[in-house]
Formats: sequence, structure tokens, C-alpha cells
Amino acid sequence: MRRWIALSSLLLALGMAAAVWAGDTEKCTASTQDCLNTMAEKLRTAGWVGLELDTDKETGLMVVQRVIDGSPAKASGILPGDVLYMLNGVVLKDENKEALKQAKKDWKPGQMVTYTVKRDGSDRDVSLTLAPVPADVMAAWIGQHMLQHATIDMAGTKPAEN
Repeated sequence: MRRWIALSSLLLALGMAAAVWAGDTEKCTASTQDCLNTMAEKLRTAGWVGLELDTDKETGLMVVQRVIDGSPAKASGILPGDVLYMLNGVVLKDENKEALKQAKKDWKPGQMVTYTVKRDGSDRDVSLTLAPVPADVMAAWIGQHMLQHATIDMAGTKPAEN
């Protein structure tokens, strides 16, 4: 049960992150298996922070809901309730979506990134080294992606190839 709660939370974090970096993946036109393989390969080489986020309705900024144990975020000292304000000097707002999308696309394990977080009325720069995406997180993200983008025909026999 605990693992299911953790995976559900990670899926929520993915959904929140997708709202910030919407459009950072293109629609795959290959077979379902080829699309899955491509996504898995991209995730195997991607950097991971380890945060669950929610959007503050008033400011539009991302608020840390949970810091995943064993993650780079945990090691860096990011705490639940911190507001993520900047990433490598770029304000995390919709008008900077393209710059943020490009920065996140290039994330690799071992790369250093710096968040500016707002905590208790002050700004703090928090640097961390990105880690490889853990297998359980990768599985959750791929599963969520499939749930959002795969359509089963009425007979339930084949995913639609859109």
C-alpha cells in the first residue's frame, strides 16, 4: 500500500511538472512499442530532482509538497513548503516556458542545477546534482503518459495510432 501511495504521488508530481513544461514532448507517430522504447531511452539519460510539486493558484509558482527520500532534492536541503522561484536564474513563470523547456531537455545525471527557493520570507539558492531517474519513477511516468495519450478502440483491441 505504501508503494502505491508513493507511485500515486509521483504521478501527481509528473502532472504538475507537465503543466509547467507543457509541450516538451512531441506526439509519437511510431508504433506504441517504439514510442515506449524511445520514451524509456530518453528517461534513462535524463536528470532527476525528486520533488512533488503543486501550483500556487495566486502566484502560479510551484510549491514543494514532498521531497523524495534519497533524491538530490533531499540531499540539497529543499523542504516541503519551499516555493521554487528560479531555475538557473530563469524565473519559473509561463512567459519563460520555452527557456525552461530547453533547460530541462538538456538535463543529464551528474549535471549541477541551482534553484532559487523562497522560504520564510527570504530567497535561498539551492544547488544540487541531478541523478538518474529511478526505475520505479520511470515506470510511473511512462504509465501516466500512456494513460494520458493512448486511446483504446471500442472493442478494446488496439491502441489508436494518432
